[in-house]
Amino acid sequence: MNGGSENDRPIIRWGIIGAGNVAEFKSGPALMQAPGSTVVAVMRRDTEKARDFALRCGVPRWYGDVDALLADPEVDAIYVASPHHLHLAHVTRAAQAGKAILCEKPVGVSTAEAQTVVDVCRAASVSLSVAYYRRYWPVVQEMRRRLADGAIGEVVQARVQLADQYVPDPQRSWLTEPEQAGGGALANAGSHWIDLIRYLLGDVVEVTATCSGHFGGFKTEDTIGVQMRLASQALVSLNVTLCSPAAVNEFDIAGTGGRLFAGPLSDGRLILQRGNREPELLHLPRSTAAHMELVTEVVRTLATSTPSPVPGEDAVAVWQIIAAAYLSCGERRHVPVIEPNKRLIAGISEDNP
Repeated sequence: MNGGSENDRPIIRWGIIGAGNVAEFKSGPALMQAPGSTVVAVMRRDTEKARDFALRCGVPRWYGDVDALLADPEVDAIYVASPHHLHLAHVTRAAQAGKAILCEKPVGVSTAEAQTVVDVCRAASVSLSVAYYRRYWPVVQEMRRRLADGAIGEVVQARVQLADQYVPDPQRSWLTEPEQAGGGALANAGSHWIDLIRYLLGDVVEVTATCSGHFGGFKTEDTIGVQMRLASQALVSLNVTLCSPAAVNEFDIAGTGGRLFAGPLSDGRLILQRGNREPELLHLPRSTAAHMELVTEVVRTLATSTPSPVPGEDAVAVWQIIAAAYLSCGERRHVPVIEPNKRLIAGISEDNP
């Protein structure tokens, strides 16, 4: 960390592993713009692409090797934005180098890898945060406040819907490779929504799921429906597809005293209905950079040596639900979340490494 900022907190100097699409358009701008935060170095295996990224984004140094980046004495913290199957190796090396870490979701390709990431960071006494940034969107924070205040009574059920279209990209072909991505629609896009379900509604104890790979022709599932039972006994339906050009992202919660509905969730519009009264339309601010609120919180906790706002244990919990859903797809039964001992991707059941 370098000298104090205008509010007397140190500036966190970031290095990025995986200077690609996600780093450039999501976390990267937030890491560069958040108070008390700056990016001083980036790494990509293709050094010319790393150089291009750095020059376009005003980053002073670039590397083609992870160890060279980690040896940079001006780097305090690492943002890991590499493909999922490289998360464990990159986090391990960053932790051993004593760097604080912000890792892209879902953290590795299995529950076991996510848990190992947590263990490695704990052993090295470094901070680990996970990029589940959507929980920090203003509309999600407002939903959380309203639920805590009992605005709609006790939650009975919820419906979560995500539709998007994955456009094949040779630079990101690993996203549809089971061993490199850990899964398809659920492990990639759906993991954000599983995190939001836990964040807003509590622990998931049982799932039943059905998945399909018919529409996208991927090696992983392109569409999945997951029914969840929560510890509170509320029921949640999560439906995710990567095969529709009509984008949908909705979160609909019914309670004994009313309803909360956000959709599109990213637009900041929230409908609150109390009992049978006329619904109220609430307008919340939209984020100026996709990860801005999360990065601001992570930087604050690093500067003040306080616990991570989204710790690695949350990634483990999400992976447990994903693993149970894939197992349910394969064995066509209800699966307790405490039983994620196998995974099933695109119809192939195997032991969870």
